[in-house]
Amino acid sequence: MSRIRGIADLPEPTFRTTDDAWVSLDTVVARVVLALGGGVSPVVAKATIQLARHTLRDLERVDVGRLASDVCLLLRPEHIVVTPIVVQAVLMAYAREVVSLEVVQVMEGWGDPLRG
Repeated sequence: MSRIRGIADLPEPTFRTTDDAWVSLDTVVARVVLALGGGVSPVVAKATIQLARHTLRDLERVDVGRLASDVCLLLRPEHIVVTPIVVQAVLMAYAREVVSLEVVQVMEGWGDPLRG
C-alpha cells in the first residue's frame, strides 16, 4: 500500500493489537475508507482522524457534535472542506476499526515506524 498523505505536523500512531501485531495508521485509514464504501478519500479520512486525535488530547469530556464541527474548521487550512456529518462518519468508522482490531497500545510517532 502506498503512503497516504496526512498532516505533516501531526503524529501518525501505530497500533498494537491483542495478538501482538503492529498496525499503521495508513492501514486503519484504508479500513475506514472501505467501511465507508469509498465515499471519503483516504487523504480526507487520515487528516480527519489526525486532527480529531490532536483535538481530543486536551479535552476532559467529548461532545461528538462539537468535535465534528471543530475538526471541520481545522480541516479548511488543509484545503479539505467537509461537513460535520462526514467527520462524524469517519470518526465512528475509525472507532469501530480500532475496536475490531482489538488495539491494546498506541505508539505515537511521526511517519510510519513499520517502514523504517
